[in-house]
Amino acid sequence: MIMKHSKTDREQMGYSLIAAMIFVLLIVISGMAFFTMAAQESSGALYRQETTEAFYLADAAIERARAKFLEDRAWRDGWTDEDCGSGSYSLTVADTAYGGMNDCVQLVSTGVSGRAVRQVEVIAEVPPTSLGLAVHINGDADVNGGICVTGNVHVVGDGDFGPNDVMLACGEVSEGFSITPPPIYTDPAHFPGATYYYVKGTQIGGDYQARIFDAAGNDITTALGDSLTSVTTYNGGHKEFTFNFDSDALLTQYFDTTSGVFSRHPGDIAVVVNFGEIPLMNPPGPNGASNVRIDGGGTVLKTTIINTRFTGASIDQRQDPDYWHGGLTAPKQVTMEPDYGIAILAADFAQVGTANVYLGTTTTPAYVYVTKNVTGINANVEIYGAITVLGDWTSTGFLDIDFDLGFLDDIPSYLVDTYPAGVSGTLRVLTWKEM
Repeated sequence: MIMKHSKTDREQMGYSLIAAMIFVLLIVISGMAFFTMAAQESSGALYRQETTEAFYLADAAIERARAKFLEDRAWRDGWTDEDCGSGSYSLTVADTAYGGMNDCVQLVSTGVSGRAVRQVEVIAEVPPTSLGLAVHINGDADVNGGICVTGNVHVVGDGDFGPNDVMLACGEVSEGFSITPPPIYTDPAHFPGATYYYVKGTQIGGDYQARIFDAAGNDITTALGDSLTSVTTYNGGHKEFTFNFDSDALLTQYFDTTSGVFSRHPGDIAVVVNFGEIPLMNPPGPNGASNVRIDGGGTVLKTTIINTRFTGASIDQRQDPDYWHGGLTAPKQVTMEPDYGIAILAADFAQVGTANVYLGTTTTPAYVYVTKNVTGINANVEIYGAITVLGDWTSTGFLDIDFDLGFLDDIPSYLVDTYPAGVSGTLRVLTWKEM
C-alpha cells in the first residue's frame, strides 16, 4: 500500500530540511570562526614572543656596548644587523652632552625578531681613560688643599674639591660609579722572594717593646738583638702601640736593607715589615693596633711597610674597609723607593708637617694602598705611581701625584693580574627609555 503524505506533512519535512541546513551552516560558520580565532591567537602569541625577543636583543646591544667601552673608551663604531638568536640587533653611538657633562654618549639600539622591532635609547657617562687612575678613592673625598694630578682621580662616592673643583690644580675627576679596586693581601705567601718580618707589640719586665717574627712565625728577636724598646710606647685607653722611628739614625738602624735590624737576606729581592697583626699583650687583644711614625731628614727607604690586617673571609670583603683593622701610618720627610713596588700598605694614613714626603720617585715609582681612610694630609706629599683608598680621603695640604705604571714591574704578580687594566669601570647610565 502506498502511503501518501498530506500537504501539512510535506510542509513540515521542508521546514525540517531547512532547519537542518541552517544548523549545519551554523556549525560550519562556528568552526570557521573558531579556527580563525585560533589562528589569530597563535599569530598574536608568536608576535608577543617576537616583540619580547626584540626587546631583549635591543637590551643585549646596550650590554655589549658597556663591555666594549671597558676595552676601548674611544669606541664609537656600533653594529649593524648583528645576528643573535632568532633575530638581530643594531646600535649607533654618538657623543653628546647631558646635565652639564660633556663626556657622555648616546646609545640607540634596535632589536628585530620576525615582525617585531623594539628600540632603546641610553645616555651614559663614559668611564675614565685606560690606566689613568692615579688616585682611586672608593669612599668620599674632601679636598681642602691644592692637588695636582698627572692622570685621573676617581671617586666612587662624593668628591668635594671645593667650588667648581677649584682645589684641583690639574688632572681630571670622575665620580659616582663603581670601579673595583684590586684585592690586597698582607701575608708572606703573597710577597714571594721577600725577607718578611712581623713586628708585634708587647710588655716585658715593665718595658713596652716588640717581638719580631720571621715569615714562618718564629720569634727571632733575640737573634736580631733588638726588641724596639727605644721606639715603642703604649696607650692603654686606645689599646694602641706606637712605633716611632723619628730620626735618620733610627731609620738607618732598623730599615737599612744591608745593615739594619730588618735587613734583606741574601738572594731575596726585597724587605717587607708588617706591623699590622694583633699585638701580643693582652689587653689589647683582637682590637689592638699599632701606629707607625717614620720621620727622617730625607732618608731613602727601600722597605715595604705594612700596617693593616684583614678581619673578613671572602675576596669581596677585602675590598671593603669594614673588614680591615689597624692603626695610623704617618710618614714625614722621608723618601720611599720600595724594592717590592708597594711603599705603604696601611689601614689609616696621614702626613703631618711641612717637609716633603716622597712616595715613589721618577726612577722608582711606588704603589700606596690604604685599606681604611686617608685621615689627613696637611703638607706637601708627592706620589710617583698610584694610590688606592678603600675608605674616605681628607686632605688640607698640597699634593702632587704623577701617575706612573713603573711600579707594576715590581709588585707581586697577583696584584699585577688584578690591578685595573684598561678602563676598569662600567658606563654610568644617566637615562634609559624605550623609543
